[in-house]
Amino acid sequence: MYAIEFEADLNSEYLRIPEFDKLKNQHVKVIVLAENIETSLTQKTADLSSVYDFSDLVGKLEWQGAALAQQENLRNEW
Repeated sequence: MYAIEFEADLNSEYLRIPEFDKLKNQHVKVIVLAENIETSLTQKTADLSSVYDFSDLVGKLEWQGAALAQQENLRNEW
């Protein structure tokens, strides 16, 4: 396995990958980690909840079946 680790300052949407010629035409996994993100995931979730108002459905839907069995089936799909 070949791995490259580097740090960069991002000033645009483009990022130069060191030693790109060794990675060209290959399947790669890119992981981006940032130390300080101003917008948190909880803020994004709060923003989405204000867009979709589900208050008219509260208490009207009932689950038919075994919830734990269904959850287990969904996990097995992964």
